[in-house]
Amino acid sequence: MIKHIEVKGARENNLKNISVDIPKDALTVVTGVSGSGKSSLVFDVIFSEGQRRYLESFGTYARRFTPLLKKPDVDFVFGLSPVLAIEQKKGIRNPRSTVGTMTDITDYLRLLFASLGVAACPHCGHEFYPKKINQIAEHILSLPHGTSVEIYAPVYKIYGEKYTYLFDTIRKKGYRTFRINGELFDSGQKHILDETKEYKIEVLIDKFIVKENIYKQLTVAIESALLIGERFVCLELSGEAVNDTIRETFFREFGCAEHRTLVGELLPYYFTPNDSESACITCRGLGIYKKAQPHLVVENWNKSINQGALTNTFFNIKHPYKYMLLYSLAQNYHFSLDTAFSALPKEAQNVIFYGTKDRKIMLIQPPGATRKSAEEGKTVMYQGLINELDKSYKDASRENREGDLDNSWSAMEYIFKKHMSDQICPDCAGTRLRKTRLGVKLNSRNIYELGEMPVDELYEFMIALPMPEDKIQIGESIVKEITTRLKLLIDIGVHYISLNRRGDSLSGGEAQRIRLSTQISSGLSGMLYVLDEPSIGLHSRDSYRVIDTMKKLRDSGNTVIVVEHDMDTICEADNIIEIGPGPGEHGGHIIAQGSVQEIMNDPESLTGDFMAGRKKIPVPAFRRMPTGFISITGAKEHNLKNIDVDIPLGVLVCVTGVSGSGKSSLVNGILYKKLHSLYRDQRIVPGEHESISGYEHINNVINIDQSPIGKNSRSNPATYVGFFDRIREMFANTEKAKSRGYEVAYFSSNNKDGRCDECAGNGILVTELQFMPDVETICPVCKGTGFSKDILEIEFKGQNIAQVLNMSVEEAAFFFQDHKYILHKLNVMNELGLGYVKLGQSSSTLSGGEAQRIKLATELGKIKKGAHNLYIMDEPTTGLHWIDIERLLICLNKLVEAGHTVLVIEHHMDVIKSADYIIDVGPEAGRNGGYIVATGTPEEVIHVPQSYTGKFLGKALNYNIF
Repeated sequence: MIKHIEVKGARENNLKNISVDIPKDALTVVTGVSGSGKSSLVFDVIFSEGQRRYLESFGTYARRFTPLLKKPDVDFVFGLSPVLAIEQKKGIRNPRSTVGTMTDITDYLRLLFASLGVAACPHCGHEFYPKKINQIAEHILSLPHGTSVEIYAPVYKIYGEKYTYLFDTIRKKGYRTFRINGELFDSGQKHILDETKEYKIEVLIDKFIVKENIYKQLTVAIESALLIGERFVCLELSGEAVNDTIRETFFREFGCAEHRTLVGELLPYYFTPNDSESACITCRGLGIYKKAQPHLVVENWNKSINQGALTNTFFNIKHPYKYMLLYSLAQNYHFSLDTAFSALPKEAQNVIFYGTKDRKIMLIQPPGATRKSAEEGKTVMYQGLINELDKSYKDASRENREGDLDNSWSAMEYIFKKHMSDQICPDCAGTRLRKTRLGVKLNSRNIYELGEMPVDELYEFMIALPMPEDKIQIGESIVKEITTRLKLLIDIGVHYISLNRRGDSLSGGEAQRIRLSTQISSGLSGMLYVLDEPSIGLHSRDSYRVIDTMKKLRDSGNTVIVVEHDMDTICEADNIIEIGPGPGEHGGHIIAQGSVQEIMNDPESLTGDFMAGRKKIPVPAFRRMPTGFISITGAKEHNLKNIDVDIPLGVLVCVTGVSGSGKSSLVNGILYKKLHSLYRDQRIVPGEHESISGYEHINNVINIDQSPIGKNSRSNPATYVGFFDRIREMFANTEKAKSRGYEVAYFSSNNKDGRCDECAGNGILVTELQFMPDVETICPVCKGTGFSKDILEIEFKGQNIAQVLNMSVEEAAFFFQDHKYILHKLNVMNELGLGYVKLGQSSSTLSGGEAQRIKLATELGKIKKGAHNLYIMDEPTTGLHWIDIERLLICLNKLVEAGHTVLVIEHHMDVIKSADYIIDVGPEAGRNGGYIVATGTPEEVIHVPQSYTGKFLGKALNYNIF
C-alpha cells in the first residue's frame, strides 16, 4: 500500500530540483519565509499535477467541458489522490453569491419552504397550505353542477410606476377585464386612480359553469391565474345552487373564505431572488437600488449655475429650453443664476433639486436670447433635478428589463452611477424577493428572516421546528441536511455569519473556512486536500476550530497539506516541511522536515528557532503617546451596539477581537468609508453611525488592502511603485535612442511603437487545441520579452529594457545604485522582504500578501514631512513568516515616526504586542459582540478579564495575569 506522496525533481518557479516524501493520511504543514517556494510546491506542483491527472482520466467527450491544465515542471509525482484546493483568496465578485448559496444550505431551505411552507392571504394574513393545480380543479368540480365560477389573479402596482403601466403590462398578456376594489373595469376604459393609494386589483382570467368535460379548460385557466397572480388565485362562486354554507365549506381549510383566495403549489425556485419571476421587480433581486444624491449632481459648489455648478449630464444649461426653465425658476423664487451654488438660499436649492411640487411657474424668456421661444408664457410644473435623474434611471432600467434597450445600457448605467449612490431597495426593503414570497412562512418566519439569523440561532430554530404529521418524513430528511451543514459552520468558527451575508463581504479566511465546511459535509475519504493559511482571520481563541476540522478530514482517511505560519497549527501537525532558507532565488530548498520536536531541534530551521524560543520578535522599549483622536459616536453598523470609539492618532493602533466581533464593520464599514467619502468619493455610503469628528487632524486616508495592484496582467511592481517611468527616461536619454528619435513611451510593451507586433507585447503566443490544454509558446520574434527588436537594441549600462524588467529587486538595487530616486524605492521594497520579486513580474502572479506589501512600499517610498495620513491595513501578516513580520513592523513604525497613523486589524500576537494602542472589540462574535471590551496599551489590556485578546497577549508579553 502506498504510504507517501513522492515528489521528484520539482523545478516550478524558484524550486531547486527538490524531492520530498509527504506521508498520506496525515496532516502536513509546509512553512517557510514569504517567497521561499511553499505555494509553488503545494499548489503549482502537487495540486496542479493531481488535478491534471484526474481530468485526464475523463473520457474524450467529458474533457470537452473541463479545464485542461499544463504539466508542472517536475520529473514525476507518485502516489497522488484526487485533489481539492481550498484557497484563502477572496475572489467572490458576484453580488448574488451568499453564504447560503456557497454552502448549498439555501437550496435546502427553499425545498423546505416549498414542502412545508404555510401561505397567508395577502389581504388578511389568514394561513392555509398550498394546493396543486389538479387539487384545486377537482375541488371546484366538486361544486354542484350549474355553479358559476370566475377565476381571478391578484396583481399589484409596480413600485415607481403608474397604474396604467400595470394595466398595459397585463393587457399585453391577453387579459382585458380588471376588478378594482370589487368593481369591474375594461382595460380600454378610462379610469382615474389615485397614484398615492393602494387598490385591490384582480385580473379576470376565465369564467365558466361547472359541468362535465371542463377539466382541461379549468386546469389551463388555473395555471394562467397562478402565473399572473404569483401563485395566488381568487375564485368567485355564484348561481342558484350556491349559498353561503357551500361557500364556507368550499374554502374551509382550503384557502381564505373572506377574500376567496387560494395558493397554488410552491416550487423551490419560487423563493430564489436569482429567478426573474421571484425576484423583486425594482432591484431585480439585488436588494439595492440607485438613488440620485444632491451632492453628486453639483459638480462645484463654489461656482454659480451660469458658471457650470450643476452636472450637464441631465441639465445642460446650453439647452435653450432647460436654461429658460432655470431662469424662470430663479425669477419665480427670487434667486440669481450668478450666485455661487453654496450661497443660494436653502429654499432655492431644494426647488432645483426636488422641483416645484404642485406649484406651476410661468416660463420667462432669458435676456439675451437670440430668438423668441414658442414656450414663453406657458405655465409648467418643474419636477426637480433629483426627481428627473431618478425617473430617467427608472425608465432606462425598465426598458433594459423588458429587453427594449440595446447594448448602450452599460454606458448609460456608468453615467447614472456618477450621480447616484446605492441604497436599500425601497420596494423589497433589501429582502430581494417579491412580497408574495415573503408571505409563505415556517413557524411564523419567512425565508428572508431565516436567512438573516446567525448560523447558530438558525440551527436551534431548525432543531425545534414543528412539522405536520403528514409531512414529517419529508420534512425531517430536509431538516437533517440543513442542520448537518449548519453544525459544520458552527464547528469551524463562523457561527456568527448569516446565510444572507453576501460572498463579496467575506474575508479571505471566512470564505476559506466556509468552503472547508462544505468539503467535510461531502464525507469523502481517500482525498488529498491542500489549504492555504486557513487560520487567516481567526483569533487565537478560535484557532483550534480549524485545527479540529483538518484533523477530522485526516481521520476520515484523507491527506491534508497546509501552507501555514500559525504556531498552533504547526504544533498540531504530524509532519512539517520547511522551505527556504530565503525568498526567491535564495529559497526553493527543503531545509528541514520532520515532527514538531525534530523541527525545534534542527539548527537549520528558522521556524524551529521561533518555536523553541531561541528567536523572538522584541517588545518595544516604550509606547508612543497619541497626538489626537478621531471620535466615532453611535456606531451601529451590523452587530455594533451603538458604541462610541476614540481612535488615537500619531501611533500604531491594533483593532483586535474574535472573528465576527465587529472589527471590520467599525474600521472598514464606518471609519474608512466615511473618510473616503469626505476626501475622495461622495458616492460611498458609510456604515450606520451618528457622527465622526477629529478627522481634520489628518490629510488623507489610505487603505492598503490585498486586492491586485493592477487590473490586467501587464501591471507590474515597477509601474505600481512608481519608478518605471524613470527607468524608461534613462533608456530614452541614451545617445542611440535619441539618434533614432525614440521617446519615453516607446519603452513600454503597451505602446504599439515599442512592443513586439507578433505577440502584441505579451511575450507569449497562445494556441488553442481541441481536447488538449491551450499551448503557450514563447514568441519566436521577441523571445518572450514583449518588445520589438529595435527597442531591444537600446542598452543602458549594457542591459536592455527587457533584461532590466527581469531583474529581481535585489539585483536592480545593485544595478541602479547610482540613481538615488530608484534606489530609495528599491530599498524600501527590500526592507519589506520583497527582494525576490521581479521588477516586471505580472500582477496576476502576486499573492494578496505580496500585493499588500507592494502597496505599503509605495507609501513608504513617498513619505513627506508635514503630512499626516491615516493608513488602514487588514491582516497585513497574511502569508508572512516571523522573520517577515519583524521586517513589516519596522516599516510600519517608520510610517508612524514620520507623523502618520497606522491602524491595523490583526490577530497575530507579535503585531498586537508591538502596538502603541489596542482597541479590543467583542467579547464574542455576531449578536454577542459589537462592544468595546478594552482599550489602551498592551500592558493595560492584559489586565481586563473580559478580553480574550488580553489573555493571549499576556502570554506573548510573558505575563501571568489570570
